[in-house]
This record gives sequence, structure tokens and C-alpha cells, in this order.
Amino acid sequence: MTLLHRLFLALALLIAAPALAVPAMWQVGEGASMVTIYGTVHALPPKSEGGQDWLTPAAAKAFGEADDLVVEVVMPQDPQAMAATVMRLAMLPAPSPILDRVPADVRPQLANLVQRSGYPPAAFDRMKSWFAAITLVQMEMARAGLDPSAGVDVSLVARARAAGRKLVPLETPEGQLGLFDALPEADQRLLLASAVSDAGEAGKQMQALVKAWSDGDVERILKEFDDSSLSPAIRERLFVKRNAAWADWVQASLKQPGRHFMAVGAAHMAGADSLIAMLDARGIKARRVE
Repeated sequence: MTLLHRLFLALALLIAAPALAVPAMWQVGEGASMVTIYGTVHALPPKSEGGQDWLTPAAAKAFGEADDLVVEVVMPQDPQAMAATVMRLAMLPAPSPILDRVPADVRPQLANLVQRSGYPPAAFDRMKSWFAAITLVQMEMARAGLDPSAGVDVSLVARARAAGRKLVPLETPEGQLGLFDALPEADQRLLLASAVSDAGEAGKQMQALVKAWSDGDVERILKEFDDSSLSPAIRERLFVKRNAAWADWVQASLKQPGRHFMAVGAAHMAGADSLIAMLDARGIKARRVE
């Protein structure tokens, strides 16, 4: 798997849910102090286009019994607030030709993608390299029929709000974008080149991912996303540090009464540096319940 596929999963903008989806779920603690950990994806096909129910009876029960919903980030309900954050973090102070930021053999394909995007070329010249890569990923998502508004997290947040339940964000929107903004330019350009090189193939690769996620097959997710080719900076920022921070949150929460439903990206559940492994290293046993 190439770096772009790990970017998809890191962004959690990956996979469509087939029928009979049973995503992986764990529980830690017991009685009055418990955290349910549910692996998610953030973009799915709309129900009108073949999307299926993904909240199993066991997951629905755990969600219904929780005092709050814990998610990676809660997006502002005012779209203008998020747009202002994006403009501040994602744009260059002065234009830099986007084609000059990828290897020569990738430039013709990038030029074609820019033309197909509907954006003027000058818009990409103003984007930072990491944001240009994310923009191309979003284009691939749309072509694959995936809709972030139909994703697991958005749906759970809507359910929680309708029920008057507390929302607990682990990160801020600015903090999530900052993970990419803080990457060295060389790593940002690597993401951009990978996004270009893999354009057109992402749909098929998403379907391979979908099967692993819908089956709750953590080992297969790990196999598909062996991150040995990730640069140390990308891996540390997008996975290791975040998993450690989330494990700290779980550990602190178990010291107080409360039942929490924690819904975070499925990629964070697999591997030696996963959230589950980090909890185990702290002596907190996560019981696989689905």
C-alpha cells in the first residue's frame, strides 16, 4: 500500500459500509466507570445510494447507555468558522506553482487533476502542499461516491445532539489541521505526489479497506496499512502521539464514574502503537466485544 492510502485512513475519509457491517468495538473498565471504543470511518455512501446501517444492536446499546459521546473532533456548526480556520492554516502567504512541488514525471497528471477539479490553477498555487493533497483526496472521495455528511462520526454526533447528550472532543479542528501544517515541506510534498500518483485507483483500494473495516478485522487493517514507508515525522504526528494522548484520556476517565462511548478512526486500533496496545501497556485491558 502506498502512502496515500495511509493518508486516507489517517483522515478517516476512507470506506463505504456494505451490508451486515460489524465494525470492531472494545470496552475498558466496568460498572459505573466504562469506556466503549468504537472504530469509525468518516465518509460513507448516502443511504439513497446503497449505504447500509452500521450501528449494530450491541453498539447501539452501548451508545444509548453512555453519558457522553467522545469523538476526535466536533466541527463547528457555523461553516464560516471552519472556513476561516482553513484559510488561516492552509494557504500560503504568496503563490508557489503547484506543478513545481511534485517530480517531473508526476506533473502532467497533476495538471490534469487540477483542470478536472473545477478550481482555477491559481487556487492550487495558493494552497500549502498538505492541503492540496487533502483537496485531491476529497476529489477522489467524491468520485467514489463517498459523502462525509453520511459518515459514522457525523451521524453519531447528530444522534447525541438530538438526545441532548454531551459531546467530548479529543482534538480541535485547528489542532487536526495543525498536524499536517506542522509537517516538514518535504513530507507535505510526498503526500501531494502520492495523491496524484494514486488518483483513479483509490476507489478500488477503498473497497479492499471496506471489507476489513466492516468485518472488524483489525489484523487485516494492520496488514493493509503496514506503515513502514511512512516518514518518521508523519507517523509520529498522525498516529503515535495521538494514540498516546487518547490512551491518557481513557486512563484518566476510568478514575471517575462515567460511561463513555468513544468513536475514533479504525486505523488507530491496529498495530504495536495502536490505542488498544497503548492501553494494554498501561495495564488497562481492552475487551473485544464485537
